Amino acid sequence: MGSKRAIRIGNASGAIGDGLDQVYRLARDGDVDAITADYLAEFNLAWKAIEMIDRPDLGYEPHFLSQLGWKDGEAARIVAQKKIKIVHDGGALNPEGLAEKVHEYLVSQSIHSLKVAWVSGDNLTKHVRSNKDASYQHLDIKGQSMEGNKDMILAANAYTGQSGIVAALKAGADIVICGRCCDASPVMGLASWWHDWDTKDYDKLAGSLMAGHIIECGAYATGGNYCGAREIPKQYRVGYPIAEIDGEGESVITKPANSNGAVTVDTVKAQFLYEIQGSRYLNTDVIARIDQANLEETGPNRIRMTGITGFPPPPTAKLAIFTRGGYQAELSGYCAGLEIDAKVNMMKTQILRELNPADFTTLDIRSYGTAATDPKTQAEATVLIRMFVQANTTEAIERFRQAIFYNGMQGYCGLHLAMDWRTIEPRLFVKYFPALIDQRIIKLSVDFVGDQSAKIASVPMLERFGRPFPGQESYETRNPVDIGSFGPTTKRPLGDLVFGRSGDKGGNANVGLWVRDADAYPWLQAFLTIPRLIVLLGDDWSSKKDE
Repeated sequence: MGSKRAIRIGNASGAIGDGLDQVYRLARDGDVDAITADYLAEFNLAWKAIEMIDRPDLGYEPHFLSQLGWKDGEAARIVAQKKIKIVHDGGALNPEGLAEKVHEYLVSQSIHSLKVAWVSGDNLTKHVRSNKDASYQHLDIKGQSMEGNKDMILAANAYTGQSGIVAALKAGADIVICGRCCDASPVMGLASWWHDWDTKDYDKLAGSLMAGHIIECGAYATGGNYCGAREIPKQYRVGYPIAEIDGEGESVITKPANSNGAVTVDTVKAQFLYEIQGSRYLNTDVIARIDQANLEETGPNRIRMTGITGFPPPPTAKLAIFTRGGYQAELSGYCAGLEIDAKVNMMKTQILRELNPADFTTLDIRSYGTAATDPKTQAEATVLIRMFVQANTTEAIERFRQAIFYNGMQGYCGLHLAMDWRTIEPRLFVKYFPALIDQRIIKLSVDFVGDQSAKIASVPMLERFGRPFPGQESYETRNPVDIGSFGPTTKRPLGDLVFGRSGDKGGNANVGLWVRDADAYPWLQAFLTIPRLIVLLGDDWSSKKDE
């Protein structure tokens, strides 16, 4: 740890089920000091909350066990041999449970040199349930707060920072399993531990935050989900990203040598814009200012990122609250040939006549796709109709099922349904409410599996916070250029000139657009005004923030 060279951190997963062989490949080929992984999203935390109703011993993401066991445990053996640190959020709602399973697996492979720790304290379910009168403000929608019976809450987890990770690493942990930490916190914690940064080294922390943001989604930085994918010759079994973070927090994004995929200015830029909502990127430990960032190619598959600055973190952290939402069901129907709209409307009208909309919290019947003008096959002539409902009772779901089948023989010409009717059985669903919570309420601790080390009962808390974040700035181009000054125009898809990347956190989504030729940027600023964006969104645009 004493060396101050840049730490090389690889990321082995960006989502549940991702990168099955990547712990092995990064450990074998990546020349990495550490490996991180991100397994969590809002939707699979909801699944885990449902899972723990009947199986409280579960609640973690087991995928890390499969990665560690790749090639009959060869991945784990290389990690132990090379003394590679591993930090990730796979503990989900039960980090202790996963830590125990990891330790058991290592022992089964006669690997005794790795100390396994877990970080707890993000789970605030009991706190939120017991504070009956507390009001939790919505993270994104001003004026909206958590309402309803708090006994219906399945889970409430704070997005925690790096402090528990740093404490675990300083205490000798080799594998650190977290619950709902921030996506970039494993990278930040490793960089802070390696370089022995202070919690007030905001510029350095901000740099590591953005490096963590770039690699947190795995293959997204090496060509995945990239609108210029046709430029990448081997976009299969790609190498996963590595961040080299130096003592100043500046980084180089790369990947293992001779691996498929690519790391370019644009693949990195695409991930840079993923889930980004403005010039300030918030984290539990720091706020990064990103509008002066610079990406520069310094060699094949090597992109240097500089220009990130940092500020004290907000006094609040994000709190993910999951409540019982009721039951849901769905079924797909298909129509083909002529008069598609009339067929869809007939089915919708027939079903709705048999139902009371008041029995449902969601009742949605709509078509997806467009039939070809002159189809050569039935598939080209077919449009899907999705029938989807949510309700508080299973009885309402049963009435929905009856309404579909009641109208089956009197429906439109050629009506046919999906044959898997298991989807129309009532299934419990979870509602997600992103809120804010005072960071001082979060108390982290670190435990080691077995008798490997003593419990770290108290993790140092942050002592300095900035002011409450007022929200991202919204503005039009400050110095617009007359769009007519660019000369004659022709109508083409926006994507001919502009690249884009979107991302979401629950119901909060963004779209980021950029041009690859700097000369085109003044045109984009002049063209893509807020009113123009609304026009481009078409009928999907709504001025109501809660829709």
